[in-house]
Amino acid sequence: MSSNKKALHLMTWQEVDEAFKEDPVVLVPLGSMEEHGPHSITGDYLAATEIAKRVAENSDALYIPTIPFGNSEYFRGYPGTISLSQDTVLRILEDIFVSLMEHGITKIVVLNGHAGNGPAVDQVARKIRRDHKVMIASIDLWQTLSPEKKKEIYKEEDPSGHGGEPLTSVMSYLYPDKMRMDLLGDWEVQNKWQEFEVSNFKKVKLGDSSANIFFNMEEISERGVLGNPTNSSAERGKEIVDYLTEYGVELVKKVSKSNMKLK
Repeated sequence: MSSNKKALHLMTWQEVDEAFKEDPVVLVPLGSMEEHGPHSITGDYLAATEIAKRVAENSDALYIPTIPFGNSEYFRGYPGTISLSQDTVLRILEDIFVSLMEHGITKIVVLNGHAGNGPAVDQVARKIRRDHKVMIASIDLWQTLSPEKKKEIYKEEDPSGHGGEPLTSVMSYLYPDKMRMDLLGDWEVQNKWQEFEVSNFKKVKLGDSSANIFFNMEEISERGVLGNPTNSSAERGKEIVDYLTEYGVELVKKVSKSNMKLK
């Protein structure tokens, strides 16, 4: 890389021009601004930002600023949540990808820190493939921990879930002075809605499988907690961030060696 700078927003256009000549991988971090229970900060996009920075610093990748908002429709009942429409997310993603490709970038990796953005990433990536013959790679950060890795980190019943893990530990590591575990208190999750047994805010159990009913979070958990954050720690958060960084670096290496431009 011709410059030791990694963040496009901290480079001049001439520095970017030189860096782009080396056919780099460009990281596009995504996040959201939404409730994560009474104890954790709303800006979970900050976690995607930090992981993108660390992945870039440990590889030959560059990164752009994190898109701080996503489709968080089911959390709109909580103050501090800022939700974009799906159409807006689709347009933002396509505009970003096309802007990069206009200057020769064909190796793009999305670091997605919000599950609600996943369908939009899939849809736009397929449109980019069809229209521009470029393959886009992505990671859903909070779904990357394998069952084996979770057992290694948690050593207890899986506490994963919104308002629980892994984000509570991650934020406890990255922003310890901003967390308010003293506000957590008790929380209650509604397991029944009329005739249905609730699995989460979009699924209900039906026989041996499930059906979709699209709840808002406050209908399932008034305090906005589905997982279990009580055993979270900064130490766990560091382990999770380190693991995701290593995972991201490995993906960057493979994308860097691949021809993502289709014939």
